[in-house]
Amino acid sequence: MKSWAEQGTKLEKIETIVTNCIREIKSGKATLVECLNRYPSRSQELEALLEVAVNIQEPPAFKLDSSYKQVAKARLLQQIKDAKQEKSRSVADIFSFGLPPQFVWARIAVSAVVILIVISMLAGGIAYAAQDSLPGDLLYPVKIGTEDVRLLIAGDSADKVELNLKFAQSRLVEMCKLANSNEEKTELAVNGYRENLDAAMEQIRRISDAPTLTKSLGGALEDIQNQIILCDNAMDASPAYLEPVREASTLSINEQVELLNMLSQQNILQAAQINLDAMQNRLRRAQTKANDNRYETMQEVLLQYQQLGQLGEQILQSAQAANDHSVEIEELSLQALSSCLDILDSISQQLPQEHQNSIELCRQMTIQFEAQACHRYQNQDNPGSSPEEPPSENSGGSTAGQSSQTTPQYEGDTGNAGTETPSSGTGGNEGNGNGTGSGSGTGSGGAGGGGASSSGGSGTGSTHG
Repeated sequence: MKSWAEQGTKLEKIETIVTNCIREIKSGKATLVECLNRYPSRSQELEALLEVAVNIQEPPAFKLDSSYKQVAKARLLQQIKDAKQEKSRSVADIFSFGLPPQFVWARIAVSAVVILIVISMLAGGIAYAAQDSLPGDLLYPVKIGTEDVRLLIAGDSADKVELNLKFAQSRLVEMCKLANSNEEKTELAVNGYRENLDAAMEQIRRISDAPTLTKSLGGALEDIQNQIILCDNAMDASPAYLEPVREASTLSINEQVELLNMLSQQNILQAAQINLDAMQNRLRRAQTKANDNRYETMQEVLLQYQQLGQLGEQILQSAQAANDHSVEIEELSLQALSSCLDILDSISQQLPQEHQNSIELCRQMTIQFEAQACHRYQNQDNPGSSPEEPPSENSGGSTAGQSSQTTPQYEGDTGNAGTETPSSGTGGNEGNGNGTGSGSGTGSGGAGGGGASSSGGSGTGSTHG
């Protein structure tokens, strides 16, 4: 498997494609249409570049009579004689090409054409050589300049978003290559990453068409997820200069949150699903870091999980308030959050005591999110009807002590939620349809619940989800 530093070099680069197409068109081996057909996914981008190259014409021919040739020959011989006495020639003389001063426009035209031909021949090679340059290298400005040109000729804002995120990926690859050798250059790469992200976000805000915006946001979130993984891999490599890498990781997560927030205004169900997947992704990474005893990295990932969790709860509340896919998002949330609580419990069991507080904060946030997802079970539109209970494997009846959740319990797990064992002299079996009991006995609540006990009076037990 290739390392994370090599992930940015998988695709054939546009500069290579353009150079090869120009060479084949000039030599007559292929036409413009044939070149475009070879790269259908990039045909729009290639067409503009190739048309400019193909339309560069040879300089016009000049017809000079014999008398002029004789005069020119005489002047040329005189110039050769004078040149022996000159130490240097001016730039104007160099680009005169032997033409007299009165042919000033001809001299300018010939000079311009020569310059264009030289540039067209050298640009492809220079751009190709600059592809692998890094911040601080001599050819790096050429690399950035090439990217700017591609952005300039890009079609609409959606195309520019895609290009900026592709260039952002390149900045992360540069960061990975420099993170063990030069801190200042690593910071330059991270600064470039920030600039590309800002440019992509600016272009996204310019998209007014709703379907185009939704599609662009979905593609951008896929790119950002890949960049988050690249940052994770860079962190795991324990680079010599960790702080710039940590900053890039924070930038990628912040970008993901902002994009999800924008997507929730266009397609709230899609935004909720992507966010829940991202939350589980962060917890799985935190579990891996805990297993490796890398607790500092684990703490950072748990903070990212909390950031995504807060966004997820906001998305859920918006869906419930607008009744926009609220049932589907609640069901997705309950399923994902149950898995998150399982992972948190697994991490907690192997974690030293000094790090338990971080797990507890994440657990409380997850339980709060989970409670919000049970909103429709606790608040019904018909005030005269009893609250609807969520689906439960216990079909014995509806009771006052039954938990409103089907997810595992993590705190206060001192009894089975919503059930008690009957004993002589006690009340009914709470959780099996008989409600509360009185008499001598004890009752204990489930997770998060409370209980009452008495040795000589009456006692009841209840649970609260």
